Amino acid sequence: MQAFLAILRYDLGLLLRSWITRIWIPLLIAPALFLVVVAANENELASETLAAYIQAVLIPISGLAIAVLGTGAVSGESGVLADGILSRSVTRTEYISAKIVARLGFAAGVTLAALVPFVYLIDRYAEPDTSWAGIFVGLVIVLLLLLFLGAIGITLSTMLSNVLLSTLILFLGVSLSGAALQFLGLTWMSATAVVVELPATFRGDTNWWELLRVFLVFSGLTATAVVTAFWVFRRRDL
Repeated sequence: MQAFLAILRYDLGLLLRSWITRIWIPLLIAPALFLVVVAANENELASETLAAYIQAVLIPISGLAIAVLGTGAVSGESGVLADGILSRSVTRTEYISAKIVARLGFAAGVTLAALVPFVYLIDRYAEPDTSWAGIFVGLVIVLLLLLFLGAIGITLSTMLSNVLLSTLILFLGVSLSGAALQFLGLTWMSATAVVVELPATFRGDTNWWELLRVFLVFSGLTATAVVTAFWVFRRRDL
């Protein structure tokens, strides 16, 4: 347990000091403030403004940052990893557990820190056409999509040593599968279709059974990715 906490604190410290985080957070805040000003002066609809921010800013920027942090979780520390595990100062389970908690927890923290104030300001200054239940469900789904991306990235990090190749595979896989599933009409399994439907979700117009299926699918995929990361990492050669 001590090794887990030590790795967790160390990894969170690295994430807080990384240049990705220093660029990531301002890129989320600046467009959010701009959209609040526009919404207040142009009488924009709250649901459309929230969805536009998530579709054009949050998903692309946070998705890229979370993907890079995920795919670099294990592969970026191969030398330190081998020394620590072979010297028995840390077990494989402790190491990968700390990495998963740190990376996914940090991703969730940054996402919520950007979204919660933005939602409050938009609800106050834009034309109110949202429901609080719709906003809550929409934010949960957005957070789940980003955590799914991070979990897949960590899994790829346990399989491949090249961070850029892992990131490319991750984005191509998620983008192409999302487009294919949307084309086939399986919108509740398509990340792209879920993002497109966000305005209706924020207004509370989306069918609740559809939202439940989205939640079950992506939470199941995230859990599967985490379990796979454990399984692969415990069997990989150092």
